[in-house]
Amino acid sequence: MTETEIRFPAAPSALSFDRTVPRAEAHRRALGEVFVADSIADGDSTFYTALQIPRAHSLWYDRTTVYHDPFAMAEAARQGSFVILHRHVGVPVGLPFSMQRYDFAVTDREAFRDDEKSPLEGILRYEIVSRVDRSADFSDLTLAGELVIGGRAAMELSADVVFLARADYEALRAYQLGRVAAGGPDYTAAPLPAAAVGRRDSRNVVIGAPVAVGPAWDYPLLPDRRHPALFDHDYDHVPGPFIIEAFRQAALDTAVREGMLGTPNATVVSCSSRFTQFAEFGAPLECRCTPLDPTRPGTARIDLELRQFDRVLTVGTLELAELTGAEDSYLNRTEQPS
Repeated sequence: MTETEIRFPAAPSALSFDRTVPRAEAHRRALGEVFVADSIADGDSTFYTALQIPRAHSLWYDRTTVYHDPFAMAEAARQGSFVILHRHVGVPVGLPFSMQRYDFAVTDREAFRDDEKSPLEGILRYEIVSRVDRSADFSDLTLAGELVIGGRAAMELSADVVFLARADYEALRAYQLGRVAAGGPDYTAAPLPAAAVGRRDSRNVVIGAPVAVGPAWDYPLLPDRRHPALFDHDYDHVPGPFIIEAFRQAALDTAVREGMLGTPNATVVSCSSRFTQFAEFGAPLECRCTPLDPTRPGTARIDLELRQFDRVLTVGTLELAELTGAEDSYLNRTEQPS
């Protein structure tokens, strides 16, 4: 019996990787941005999803290490939470939502090693551990998940999601958007070099050079709404996946600047995030990074705050592990002159 079968006794054999789920269920516009292939229910509170990341994805393939980016599977799992809520829990597609907390921890880094032959894929088990229905269109849900990749328990996740009535959402957003000046900033600060944030393509860099503020560093965020992955569809606010990618890049650059890591060749070990208010496009955004004491050798921990209007909108903590000698020769090769 495999580890996957031990952990998931009933469901995985019934899942298919033949096609994606309908894109609306995953809250995506482009078919290529849907990372959920299938889902099934096992009772009223346990669900399984089949997840796969395309090998040549413009963002998630853009890395320098031999390991897949755990954030790729975190994004697939985020989509998976919406799929199970729409398909199996009865939440209508199109109902406004807010993900107020999202945490994950990598439990087996080797499960993310790229074999250079196969897409990154796994099976995620979600459980609804708490549900409070405040009205017909207003529910608070807490989900806990475990991801298995290639028979190995690779990641643990948990999230708090709130769905609310469209009229309530629109009234809230109308009030919040009243704070934004007409026109707004054009976010023209120069992005950091791609290599400084673990990328190879400058189009995937979402932060500019920081300014030191006491023991912290403040990074300007550079939302480019033309980006095909981070801005897959129109938003009336800065989306969570963009904010988390900015957190990752800022934490990585801070760790190197502070000498906590010797190189940006690193991988995420864990991430915790709390979203308390929507971030707006029409005003400057910055990420404040404060180094924390590491919990284990060879790692760096960074405290993060998303700030706008002199307020903290999102907080988080990232732990990174250095990958000395783990650069990927295939990803980093260059054309040789003939």
